[in-house]
Amino acid sequence: MRVGRSRSFRWVVFAGVLAALPQLALAEKKVLRLRFDGPLLEAPRGEMDFSVLFGGEKAQTLHKCVSNIHKAAGDKDIAAIVMIVESPMLSFAQIEEVSAALKAFRASGKKIYCYLDYAGNGSYALACAADHITLAEYSELAIAGLHAEVSFYKGLLDKIGVEAEMLHCGDYKAALEPYTRTEPSKAFAENINWLLDGIYDRWVNLMAEGRNLKVDEIKAAVDAAPIDSQEALKKKLVDAVAPFTEFKRMIQKEFGKDVKLVKKYEDEDGIKLDFENPFAIFQMFGEMMEKASQPTKPGVGLIVIEGGIVMGRSEPDFMSGSSSAGSSTLRAAFEKARTDEGIKAVVVRVNSPGGSALASDIIWEAATRCAKEKPVIVSMGSVAGSGGYYVSIPADTIFADETTITASIGVVGGKLVWSGLFEGKLGITTTEFNRGKRASLMSANRKWTTEERGVIEKYMNDVYDQFKGRIKTSRGDRIKGNLDDMAAGRVFTGKQALERGLVDKIGSLHDALKFARAKADLPADCPVHALPKPRDIGDIFKMLSGEETEDEFEIAAAPRRYAADPVVRAALPLLNEFVPGKVREMMEGLRNLLIVDKERVGCFMPFTLSPR
Repeated sequence: MRVGRSRSFRWVVFAGVLAALPQLALAEKKVLRLRFDGPLLEAPRGEMDFSVLFGGEKAQTLHKCVSNIHKAAGDKDIAAIVMIVESPMLSFAQIEEVSAALKAFRASGKKIYCYLDYAGNGSYALACAADHITLAEYSELAIAGLHAEVSFYKGLLDKIGVEAEMLHCGDYKAALEPYTRTEPSKAFAENINWLLDGIYDRWVNLMAEGRNLKVDEIKAAVDAAPIDSQEALKKKLVDAVAPFTEFKRMIQKEFGKDVKLVKKYEDEDGIKLDFENPFAIFQMFGEMMEKASQPTKPGVGLIVIEGGIVMGRSEPDFMSGSSSAGSSTLRAAFEKARTDEGIKAVVVRVNSPGGSALASDIIWEAATRCAKEKPVIVSMGSVAGSGGYYVSIPADTIFADETTITASIGVVGGKLVWSGLFEGKLGITTTEFNRGKRASLMSANRKWTTEERGVIEKYMNDVYDQFKGRIKTSRGDRIKGNLDDMAAGRVFTGKQALERGLVDKIGSLHDALKFARAKADLPADCPVHALPKPRDIGDIFKMLSGEETEDEFEIAAAPRRYAADPVVRAALPLLNEFVPGKVREMMEGLRNLLIVDKERVGCFMPFTLSPR
């Protein structure tokens, strides 16, 4: 009798547990919250991210954001995604990559809910990846189309007495044209319009696909913008108009009042510091030393080439609000990737408009050397033009987004002659003393002689021929057609470049990493190792104490003279928000002038195009 009662009791308990399982499972369901406000970084900042000092959450990389979305798609505990789109500072290429990941998440059968306080071109295109969009009351969709502008400085130079002597290889290589003209040449304008057509079509298609509307309906909405919230609802551009509190109630109604919003969804690999523990600093250093001594786990190396390409070390670039891509830093990164037995394949993320021709060739050589021993895959970001394309061509396979701006195969050179300003207007005279026939070749006091101009042109043509020769060697029969017809400074979108064989596939950084893992027979969950290694707090303390942390064969993300390196890097993206676009354009133009003044030639884009 006791046994019977015991068994009966067990069955009752078991039945009760079974009945409770659905409720327990529901209670454990979570919703991943994605907040888009500010930039998505291409390269990680390291263990100690000081971006929180500037009023925000820890800055996230594009790679981590996209990886988290894909991870959440297969996570049974994540029921949906809630997107809060505020003021994202993403390029169209980054929007493409995040949208592709969100599309894959939806394909898993889970939904995405988005809230918009306000929407411009980029933020609305990103929001269209969601199943449901709620727009704030009394807000608007400012999707008025793409606007790009280029400033020309010849009128200013004429007024102050400065003369620009600029040369270029190829009619479309117009990088220094703003200093010799007051408006774009026919080839220059053709380049810009060609690009805008491609980017505009992709932008419109992203919105049409996301909202399940016809392309003509989206184009009509663009031409009617800005569109107030109620009109946006009527046109089916959004699904609801409501304050944020109502949006929260909708999420709670859908998933329960106790729904948990997951704000931090990533592998906690970093070093943690418990500020309440007085001995935590010693524990942290112990963990760092232990981590540094461990061999690299088999995985994929990720090298980011971002910003203007320069000689020497990578460092913060206040002219662009990002960082520069230094030849010595990147050469060391490729050498580390080549010799580290734990690095089985290398993905190179290129987001650069080019810069120094010599630095580009140094990086090309290092990448080529690495590619002879391990698979090297390139993922192009928003721009990989001129020198940015030069450093990409050693790759086995090149991925590009549809809106990537690339190619610009050509060379420029020149100098500014300041004597008209100093002598003619300010009364400052200069006497030169030279030893050597061409010692004053790059003098800013006079124009070139016919012979000197010929010397510069010959050097430029040699560099141009070398550039094209590198492409022919690396790309071979993958080039579709005559390379000269694609060179001369012509610029293409990723889609246009694919049609010409300048790139191999349309795809994201996530696609490139997946492809690299397959090439190296690595598991899907193998680690990604950032090269160069971002600085950690140990490096900061060493720099503050004056201790040397770098030599020719050691790599880090910035030179030692930036003692507050993480703080400096955290502040750089703010320049994009607070410095007017025209001022940034002038600063980037100045950087290019400094390159040709120092090295005589350069490989950089004919313009900086950031449609908004």
